[in-house]
Amino acid sequence: MSNRHRSERLIITLPPDVLDRLRTRGARSDKTHHGPYNYTNQLTRTLNLYESVVLRSDPRETRGLPETHYDLILDLLLEPHRLEMFHIHRLGEYLLELPDFSQRARRLGLEPAALAATVNGFTYAEKLHLVDSARIRHAPPPPKTGAR
Repeated sequence: MSNRHRSERLIITLPPDVLDRLRTRGARSDKTHHGPYNYTNQLTRTLNLYESVVLRSDPRETRGLPETHYDLILDLLLEPHRLEMFHIHRLGEYLLELPDFSQRARRLGLEPAALAATVNGFTYAEKLHLVDSARIRHAPPPPKTGAR
């Protein structure tokens, strides 16, 4: 293995529940299994499937959600990494609890409760798309190269 390939490798520790979910998909140790069922390949496949669902569940495409509404929602989800499944399931209600949501929605000529109800009517995958897109929007900038 070249040094370049070694430097691009990432070693992560997975919690037991994630390992269990991978094992139910047939995953085995990378040290002893080098085929399609090792942990690396199973995790990669699972992440690719997850991303395909998120990408194909954009409510701008699936529901005709206007860009201004989309931007409002993403702008207000400042800490999307803290949202759990419950919050995503009831994302419209969660938005109503955010301090700036009602005021900013009204500024766009929207009724906050109606927008929240619309979001609550989205599929879970569509709501997940919004949360994942907010994670991308609010991600910290990459570290500067060469900085120590």
